[in-house]
Parts: sequence; C-alpha cells; structure tokens
Amino acid sequence: MEKIKVEKTVLKGTLILTITSFVVKILSAVYRVPFQNLVGDEGFYVYQQVYPIYGIAMTFSLSGMPVFLSKILASEESLIERKKILTQFFYYVSFLSICLFLGLFVGSPLIAMMMGDKELIPLIRVVSLVFLLVPFLSTFRGYFQGEVNMLPTATSQLVEQGIRVGIILLSGWLFYTQSLNVYQIGSIATSGAIVGGICAIVVLIYYARKQPLSFYPISSKEQRDNGLLRRLVLEGGTICFFSAYLVIFQLIDSFTIKKYLVFSGLPDLSAKIAKGVFDRGQPLVQLGLVVAIAMTATFMPTLTHYYKSKKKSDYQSMVLSYLKVSLSISMAAGIGLAIMIPFVNVTLFSNNDGASTLSLFVLSVSIASMIQTYQTIYQSQNRVHYQFVAAIFGVLLKSVLTPSLTYYFGTMGSSVSTLLGLLGCLLVLHHYLIRKEFDVAVGKLFLMKLLISLGLMTIGVYGFRVICLANGLLMTHRGVTFALTLVGVCIGVTIYLISIVKLKLFSYDEWNMLPFGQKIYKHFY
Repeated sequence: MEKIKVEKTVLKGTLILTITSFVVKILSAVYRVPFQNLVGDEGFYVYQQVYPIYGIAMTFSLSGMPVFLSKILASEESLIERKKILTQFFYYVSFLSICLFLGLFVGSPLIAMMMGDKELIPLIRVVSLVFLLVPFLSTFRGYFQGEVNMLPTATSQLVEQGIRVGIILLSGWLFYTQSLNVYQIGSIATSGAIVGGICAIVVLIYYARKQPLSFYPISSKEQRDNGLLRRLVLEGGTICFFSAYLVIFQLIDSFTIKKYLVFSGLPDLSAKIAKGVFDRGQPLVQLGLVVAIAMTATFMPTLTHYYKSKKKSDYQSMVLSYLKVSLSISMAAGIGLAIMIPFVNVTLFSNNDGASTLSLFVLSVSIASMIQTYQTIYQSQNRVHYQFVAAIFGVLLKSVLTPSLTYYFGTMGSSVSTLLGLLGCLLVLHHYLIRKEFDVAVGKLFLMKLLISLGLMTIGVYGFRVICLANGLLMTHRGVTFALTLVGVCIGVTIYLISIVKLKLFSYDEWNMLPFGQKIYKHFY
C-alpha cells in the first residue's frame, strides 16, 4: 500500500514538472516574437548573441544539476549521508559557478572580441552574474526533487521565467518609446534573468520553511573526497550537455556568423541585421520541438518499464513504433514549416527577409526531433556513453563547418552547417542503436509510404503557396498572412492525414499513440 502511494506521488510530481517545463519552453519561444517586433533585427541580434550564455546557466539551474542531485539523494537512505551529499554538492557547484562568473566577467573583452563586437562587453558582464545564482537554484531544486516534491521547482520555474520575460518585453517597449540604443536595451533585457533568478530563490526559500534543507558540517578530509566530484563532472556534466545541446549550437553561431559575414565583405551593420534575421529561426524551431518534448514525456515511462522488466520483444516493438511515429510527425512538421516560411515570416516578423535561410534552418526541427527520440530511447536504457559521443561529434562538425560555409554562402551556409551538425549527431545515435542488437529498422515499405505521403503533402502546400504568391497576397497585411498560414497548415494536415490513412502507414497500436488516433482509426479503417 505504501509503495503504491509513493508511486502515485512520484507520477503526480513528474506530471507537474513535465507540464511546467512544457509551459516554460513555449513561453521561452513565444516572447522572442514581440521582442523582435519592438527592437528590430539589430536589437534581436544583440540579445541573441549573449542568450546562449544565459541558456547554459539556465540548464545548470533548471534541469541538469537538479536532476543529478535528486538522483543521488533518492538513492541514498542514510540521513547523514544525504546531508553530506547536499553540502558537498553546494560547495562544488559554487566553486564551478564562481569560476564561470569570473571567467565571463573578467574575460568579457576577449569574448566580445571573439564574437566580433566589442560593444557586447556590458551584456556579457550582466549575464555572467546569473552564474552566481546557480548554486542556490540547483541545490534547492535538486533537494526538493530528491524528496519527490516537485511543486517548489515547478513554481520557481514559472516565477523565474515569467519575470524574465516580463522584463525583456519591458526593455523592448523602452526601446520603442525612449531614446536608448540596442546595446542598452540588451543589457536591460539580460538583467531579467538575474531578477527572475533572485525571485525564484525567494520562492524556494519560502517552500524550504516547510521542508528545510539540512546541511552537514563536513571535515576538510571529507571535502577532499572526489567521489561525488567525479560523478558531478561525468554524470551531471553529461545531463547538462544534452539539455543545452541546441543552445551550444547557438553559442557557436554567436562566435562565428556575424564575424565571418564581416570577413566576407559585408558591412558591420548589415552583418548584425543578417544575424538577427537568421536568429528568427530559433523560436520557430523551439515551437516545432514542443511536440517532440510532449512525445518524450509520453513514451519514456513505458520504454523504461519494458526495458527494466527485460521484456525484450515488447521493448523493441515499442522502440520501433516510437521511431515510426516520431519520423512521420517530425518530417511533416519540418517540411511543412519550411514551405510556409514566407507567410510565417511576415505574420510574426512583419517582413519576409531571410526567407530562404529560414526555410533551410527550420528543417532542423525534423532532425532535432529525431535526436530527441533517440535520446529518449537511450535514456530508457540508461546508456550515456553513446549519446555523449554522438553529441560531441555533432558539435565538432558544426564548429568546423560554420566559419567556412558562412564565409562563402552567408547565413544560408550557417543554416546548412546547423543541419549537417545535427544530422551527424543523429547518424551516430542511429549507428549505435543498430549496433546494440536492437532490430529497429523501420523497413523499406514504410519509408516508401512515408515518402509518398510527404510528397503529396509537399505538392499540395507548395501549390497553395505558389497561387498565393502569384496573386500578391504575401505582403498585404499580417492578419491576411496569418489566415493564409492557417489555411496552408489545414491543407497540409488534411492531405498528409488522408495519405497515411489510405496507405496504412501505421498499425492500430501506433495510431493509439497519437492524439485522437483511436478516433481516426475507427472512422477511416
């Protein structure tokens, strides 16, 4: 009876945290649209140049380190040992955070120079302060999650992101109404992370009054014990690396795109605006990945259960179905979004600048969604090594390709480097999964049916786009382009749905995995 109660508590807490993370990710993507509308592409460039630094700090305090700490605490039954772990964790993370803060604050002139824009120095210094909040945020959240109390973490996330987004939008309004330059606005916008983080700590302290943290005064000898430190670096570092994977790609872009556009002969201001236009793709990709994140939350418990129960055939069947469903949805989402970019671009950003670049860039939705799928499969097996190798390969490929492709092909080349980096990571993940004896080949027949369905959808949506452009409907009014976007989506979804139903792309069990899948199956089969 007690075990059932604990399991229910864990499931309820996981659900609360999953829903909160879902809301936070949507909020994090959506706010960038009105912000860009207020400050323009140059102002958006300034903010996006330093955003990846904040994104890494947020990963430490929001998902990476708390998850690691909660896992360690949950596996330790001794109260004294739990206190020791909590104390050591706080010491180690504090040391790491202070080092990162000092490195960024003191090294801000060098970092700005490497980014090709010395005026970014104040922004880098402002965002470096966020790392000083990481030890408190990660320790509090990890402790509460280890106690299977997800509410403090969920509430603090919402407060932190809500206040941050509010200050960012306020800074955009100040730019619109006051005589401030884009770098001053950028500093105000990045300060939202600090204010939001401090408010989150206040929320966590409030919850800690009811469930106080207990530290243990450990000796200097115990402090030198590097058992936890080794695990923190390897396990915690790996979790953080995966959680911040796309942010790391953005960081590479911050150090390369604007600088190499200037090297190629583009004027400085034009390079900044081009980078700002390129960054329009980030919120679109984030929104596109929302479905993949939701599917991860749905499939992870079942996959983990089958794997731990050693039901190999059931596990392989579930993995294969997961891959089929993910591939079908992610490919349709990426291709559909790429075709409709002119209308989405005008609707959200008021003009169609960089449409070709963005059309290429948003195809990363398909690849990144599949990477998320493979990571979910590996996480259900608790295999970290393969994910780490794949992720490193993708980052190295992106780092090597971006400078030269940007220099010769502009932001189009930058988009290609992102696609190739993600594709490299995905291929390594797929290779390792095949190697580990799992029969996960989706089959030639499935791929042929999928390609036919995608081809029919592409013809329908692209034909609609051509008709609209031929009649000059693109630059009429943002309300019109929004309506056209919805019509295009409806056309694409209808054609694709009819195609996969008629071709019997999914089995009954696979239809059950999709929202309204049972109703579709009963109606059409």
